[in-house]
Amino acid sequence: MVFALQSKYPKFPAENENDKPQTFTRVLLNTCQTEFENLPTSFEPTAEELKTMSPEDLHKKKKEKDKAKANMKFIGNLFLRQLLAVKVIGQVVYELIGIKDVPPEEHKIECVCELLTAIGHGLDEQEHGKKLMLQFTARLMELKRSVGSDGKATFSKRVQFQIQDLLDLRANGWAKKMFKETAKKTSEIRNDLNAEAKLKAKKGQDAMFVTQIAGAKPAYMESVMKEARNNPRKEAPKIEWDATYVKKVFSYYASDRDEKQLENMWKEGAPNTSQIKFALETFLDIGFNEKTKGEAVAEVIEVLMKSRLLSWVTLDEILAPTLETLEDTKIDAPMCDICIHALLARLWQAYGRDFSAGILGRLPKEESDFHWKLLAGALRKLRERQSADAVQRVIDSVPQLRDIMCTVGGCKSADLRKRLQDDGCL
Repeated sequence: MVFALQSKYPKFPAENENDKPQTFTRVLLNTCQTEFENLPTSFEPTAEELKTMSPEDLHKKKKEKDKAKANMKFIGNLFLRQLLAVKVIGQVVYELIGIKDVPPEEHKIECVCELLTAIGHGLDEQEHGKKLMLQFTARLMELKRSVGSDGKATFSKRVQFQIQDLLDLRANGWAKKMFKETAKKTSEIRNDLNAEAKLKAKKGQDAMFVTQIAGAKPAYMESVMKEARNNPRKEAPKIEWDATYVKKVFSYYASDRDEKQLENMWKEGAPNTSQIKFALETFLDIGFNEKTKGEAVAEVIEVLMKSRLLSWVTLDEILAPTLETLEDTKIDAPMCDICIHALLARLWQAYGRDFSAGILGRLPKEESDFHWKLLAGALRKLRERQSADAVQRVIDSVPQLRDIMCTVGGCKSADLRKRLQDDGCL
């Protein structure tokens, strides 16, 4: 129904100039995102709550949990109908069970199992999706085996069994046994049972079940994709690479997190070097002045780097002078350092020893409390995204970073680790 309605409803103009127009699909995705972001920290009542809760209250808790799991299944079905990008699935699973300082709550693991069961086969059909699935299953296996300091399993048997069921389902090629429909009269059931028993004895198989592929794309999607290939879009008019278009590129990515769409819009604009620099400056201006957009700006730049649509040389030429004058910029744009934290953390995570030291080349060659806090904040962000070990690997593999931090921090190399620990980076 949703797949059909997306093309039936009209588009309504966006409230802001550079935003996407409001569509049925956009409103639907925003609603799903809101439901996901409002996921409670726990659905299980505490011992104290159990003493005072009525059966109706307990039933309400169960319904809330069922609703959250149903939302995950719905999100999965949107993905199978190409209404959500595979990147979004990766982000959803990371938010739920990604490696963090504390283990995820059990209901988050259950939500992931629900989601992956709903899309497993479809995800495994894509190259990027298959890589993600390997990461997901490895993480789930790690959670299944995890134990606390007392040697007891971190998660309940129920959750461990759910994880194992998902792993077994994937190992079986996502083939899932389902009961056949049995809404019949008693006499019909009796006759069918006799027939089933004879058929089972004759063929040596369980005739009470049918096999279904869990998480497969709907059959009609093949014809939809075939029609799209056979009817390519008409050539679009030449794009004017100005602030409006660049902000549109960013706005579309920030809404959908669709890497392929970002790459296509970038290629359609065919920017030259000066236009790419202009786009970078525009992105940074957005991240510096809108607190909630800093992470998305960092992600856009990372995607452009990974897809080789943006080079280190061009990035160096924009970022190096930006970092040099950032302290002055912060007077008019107080959130600018938060955007830089996110960007540096992503680049260090993605590139490690291949990170271009030219970005840091124009930082002061003397002690600077502002620039120490800037780099330390980026390392804390990296720790938040990965772990303290990841921070140490970056410090070890990027000597220029270590030297610059010693310089702006006014400390010796031997004292750097202690200083980073004190600042919460390690």
